Amino acid sequence: MDKTYRKAMVSRGLEYALTFFIILTINFFLPRVMPGGPLLSIFGSQNSDLPVVIDEATKHRLMDYYHLNDPLYVQFINYLIDTTHLNFGYSIYYNIPVIDIIAGRLPWTILLMGSALLISTALGIFLGLESSWRRGTALDRALLIVMPSLKSIPIFFLGSLMIFIFGFRLGIFPVSGGMTPYAAYSSPLAMVIDIASHLALPLACLIIFEISGSYLLVRNVCVQQMEKPYVTMAFARGLKDRSIKGHVLKNSMAPVVNQVAAMLGFLVGGAIFIETVFAYPGMGLLIYNSFMERDYPVLQAAFIVMSLCVLACNYAADIICAYIDGRTRQW
Repeated sequence: MDKTYRKAMVSRGLEYALTFFIILTINFFLPRVMPGGPLLSIFGSQNSDLPVVIDEATKHRLMDYYHLNDPLYVQFINYLIDTTHLNFGYSIYYNIPVIDIIAGRLPWTILLMGSALLISTALGIFLGLESSWRRGTALDRALLIVMPSLKSIPIFFLGSLMIFIFGFRLGIFPVSGGMTPYAAYSSPLAMVIDIASHLALPLACLIIFEISGSYLLVRNVCVQQMEKPYVTMAFARGLKDRSIKGHVLKNSMAPVVNQVAAMLGFLVGGAIFIETVFAYPGMGLLIYNSFMERDYPVLQAAFIVMSLCVLACNYAADIICAYIDGRTRQW
């Protein structure tokens, strides 16, 4: 690893660190400008059907615990210190440690988003390569019509449609949850099958939502590669189509890796809608519920974890691209 490359990686890392600090700042101030208060779910309101009666001493203790009586800048300093120590405190709504909530929800989102990312990327690469190879044919024209059309479908509408067709009308898949509540599984395989059946519909929605981006990118990059002299020479030498496709795909991988990392950000947004529609027990549903309840600690921790994952994957993609294509080492 040369000195220039090391300096470039450090510089890029500092850029991501600054980005993360900006995200932390926005993450702190954004919930505090929303209407309502973070303890509304505990105190209730005078207009609610079942208002909560709570004495002033308990109210002040809760306000002190969550630093809500402190000036805003003091709250921000405490927030940064607690974040550094991964101390997110207790949830206002759930009344359990925030880190325990995140630990219980994050694996479900990783399963959903990871599976969607791998499958949509693999299908996008395969279809994009085949479409570029058969450019101008009926298959290529059909894919160029279908793929952008899939992207234009609102993801929450697609999820609701799948619930109606495959859940209620056909009864093939469960319509909510991550697994059957209180199920007594006869074997680990039965548990895997149950989890997979609950995963099927939200996973299909995210794949449909993301596949067009991978397909269009791979097709365009491969079309450009096929116009280069080395492909003409490969045909002249009589190489098999499979071998030529391999060379074209290898030389097209750098932008694909960047695209995969960029897709994570869109998947996070899509996961919030999908997990809410399907009541899937992941980070997206947690963020939605915490937003509705003004649960500051959970909201802040959830956004921090998701942002850190996205930034880390993008930084890893930059490093991988630098190895794939030496021209990117200067950034």
